[in-house]
Amino acid sequence: MNVRGLASRDMRVSARRAALCAVAAAAILCAGCSWYQRVMRGDGLAGVTPVPLAPVLRFSPTVPAAAIPYQNACGEPASLPIASQLTEVIPQKLGRVFTGLAADPGPGRPAGSDGVIEIGLGLKQIDVAVLRPMRAGYPVTVTIGLDATFLADDGTVLFTKKLQSAGQGEVKVREQSCDIAGLEPVVREAVELAGEGIARQAAESIRIREFADRRKADRPAVAAVPAGAPAAAETIAENPTPAIRNVEQQTAESAPVQPVALTFRAILRDENRDQLLHHEESLTVEIEVKNDGAVEAKGIEVVLSGTPALLAAFPPTFSIGDLQPGEMKRTAGTGRVLAPKEPLQAELVLSLRSATPVEAVPLDKKFTVLIKPEPAAAGEAVADVDQPPKPAAALKQPKAVIVAIGVGRYRDEQVASVKYAGRDAEVMAGYLRALANVPEDRVRVLVDTHALKQDLAETFDEWLPKRVDPSTVVYVFFSGRALVDGVTGAVSLVPFDGTTSAIHRLYSVRRLQESLARASIHKAILMFDVSLEPAPGVDPATVPQPVWDAEGGERKDQMMWMVAHKGLQEAHGYEPARHGLFTYHLLRGLQGLADVDHDGTVVAGELCTYARSHTNRIAREQFGNEQDPLCLPPPGQGAMVRIHPMAKGNNPKPAKKEEAAPAAQNSKPGPVGPTP
Repeated sequence: MNVRGLASRDMRVSARRAALCAVAAAAILCAGCSWYQRVMRGDGLAGVTPVPLAPVLRFSPTVPAAAIPYQNACGEPASLPIASQLTEVIPQKLGRVFTGLAADPGPGRPAGSDGVIEIGLGLKQIDVAVLRPMRAGYPVTVTIGLDATFLADDGTVLFTKKLQSAGQGEVKVREQSCDIAGLEPVVREAVELAGEGIARQAAESIRIREFADRRKADRPAVAAVPAGAPAAAETIAENPTPAIRNVEQQTAESAPVQPVALTFRAILRDENRDQLLHHEESLTVEIEVKNDGAVEAKGIEVVLSGTPALLAAFPPTFSIGDLQPGEMKRTAGTGRVLAPKEPLQAELVLSLRSATPVEAVPLDKKFTVLIKPEPAAAGEAVADVDQPPKPAAALKQPKAVIVAIGVGRYRDEQVASVKYAGRDAEVMAGYLRALANVPEDRVRVLVDTHALKQDLAETFDEWLPKRVDPSTVVYVFFSGRALVDGVTGAVSLVPFDGTTSAIHRLYSVRRLQESLARASIHKAILMFDVSLEPAPGVDPATVPQPVWDAEGGERKDQMMWMVAHKGLQEAHGYEPARHGLFTYHLLRGLQGLADVDHDGTVVAGELCTYARSHTNRIAREQFGNEQDPLCLPPPGQGAMVRIHPMAKGNNPKPAKKEEAAPAAQNSKPGPVGPTP
């Protein structure tokens, strides 16, 4: 065989091998994608035991024509239809909870059915900011809210829930185009999460399962269709019927009454606006009820329940009276609270009642406050932490960047203030700048009206990337409020123009983390003194643990989180120091007291451990409850970020026994701060 023949044969063999490798690589890649999707987004309905019921699934009239409005890249109004995704996903999710879903037969209460599940659409929002000049991608958050109610065949409300979930991703905008590409999969994720959340909470409803147990075996069943089948979805979309709900149980013989739509708001304000009640401090409850329906609502009242110490300050019932269509009435009451002998965490619940059937019974308003005993428990000596320590030459970090944010008051007056948030941010920025010798142009402090959502976005998306490189250490401090998603546990910060009733006006921690990742920094130390609360309409008992590190353990050597507490809780303010309790102990630790191994340096892991232990102790001793901060990565993980130096130590080893007596004569605390 000649050389040309050999070369030709070798080329054919190589081509065949290349083709086989390409097929194998494609199969591996496809399998990898499938595995990645399963790992990144787990099945929220795994392990759910189906409920032996076949209710009718009914959508409100808002669903068949549902679309999300937004602004395109040119600032022009646009909208994205979502009706098809809702009518496809929700039957699929609920179909995994109930043994069957019946098609909606039309107006009226289906005879002989296992009840009706009514699904309405709440908040729908696309949050994306396209900045000029154009770049490759932009983070986007899509928020979907669902209202769900399960009515038994006799009209009894077994289950009602309002839930909001957010899908997050990245969209692209081509140059010379106003269109935003890539929204659909993010919308799909939001719809999936919302539907999954409603389905899981229905599956965990004790009243629904008790109702299923009471069903008679010989009761004729409604002809059910498989959940998610096209026929069921089409029937649901073609026969929208207004929801019919009643506050009180209706009998099967009662005459149909046109329901009304009521909205119900309530605010609880303490005299000092610090969410902490002292002896004889006044407490005010403000109530607002509006009739959004087309008929008169009669006999409306708000009933109070909860801890006796709070109930004693108010009448048991606030009477609203009758409301004409479109009419709104407000009422308020103020009382003084007597302090108990021991610290008490008290609860006040406001429930709306009406003599007229209500289309969607508003959720109860629940408030939790801490009542301090009088006199207050004696505390330890409080150090002055407002003056930053002297710079330590050994810890110069001229390339470091500091972002300190403090939001203590809000444009929306219904959002509770955080007394020392702005002060916390300003003092912490001064500490970090002094300890690391950071130039002034690499420090940004955002307080209250200067901490709008757009300010946060501009800081992390534009200002920060211009000042960092792979050797930069970024310090981020935040003091204020944050919300936790009821399904995913994702955390979102509340800026000055944000509100706890609209997720699209928040700034997500995931977006912050993505901005830091894109900036290709060396390390990030994130210190958050936040009060965490659940997203609107979510039962706090069902909220998962807050998720701070969205990247999991993959970035444990690059980012460290120090958070005021692990779960849903108000972060305590520390009145003697005029700082947040967690912030105060972070500052004390940076003064050098966190140097527990006495090696002359306070590292990040030592700082968080010190602040955690002292915060927990003071909260337990002086406030009567736990506040257990979070250190992530936790001790023992071996992450390099935990040994990042943050200050010089000033915590000498204890004196020997023979030297201890003279030292004890002077009980006054000496100077604090790193030794020069």
